[in-house]
Amino acid sequence: MKSHRFMATAAGKLLLVVDQGTLTAVYHEVHNPPPIPSAVGVPFAKISGPSGGVGETPTAANLLADAGTFDRAEDQFRAYFAGKRRTFSLPVQANGTDFQQRVWAAVLAIPYGETRSYKELAVQLGNPLMGRAIGTAIRVNPLAIIIPGHRVVSSSGAVTGYSAGAAVKRFLLDLEAGDSVRPAA
Repeated sequence: MKSHRFMATAAGKLLLVVDQGTLTAVYHEVHNPPPIPSAVGVPFAKISGPSGGVGETPTAANLLADAGTFDRAEDQFRAYFAGKRRTFSLPVQANGTDFQQRVWAAVLAIPYGETRSYKELAVQLGNPLMGRAIGTAIRVNPLAIIIPGHRVVSSSGAVTGYSAGAAVKRFLLDLEAGDSVRPAA
């Protein structure tokens, strides 16, 4: 049973989604396109409160696993935004097509503080003409920041095409470059 929790960050609110102890999605509050409702589940407070949940009844073990994953994810995001964490070590599952999985794996391999262009990723994946398809796959990445789509820029280095907007993408790039931490515009 998927459940979610919002977390305030320097880049705006993040929506964390957990299913049976595995983080399945991280969306920005202003994510475009927005997540489909079935990808999000119910608010964690509703299923962990005294009245129980709606629909499927979670087991105590699932509730504990989900609560632990939410807590670890929040701790790791706080450390990331404080400039003290460069990678995440959480149980994650990103559902997507084979092509999307290949793109997300290539994006995940981009080191902290570095960028690649859409064209560089297209060449790396075997077809220099599929830059737009790369951008589309990155845009639907369900694990924002963890799979760092913000590290992919245009060939000219321009900051474009991020699901939470260019200001948030620029903020994340500046954060990773070591610039002073300031709220996203």
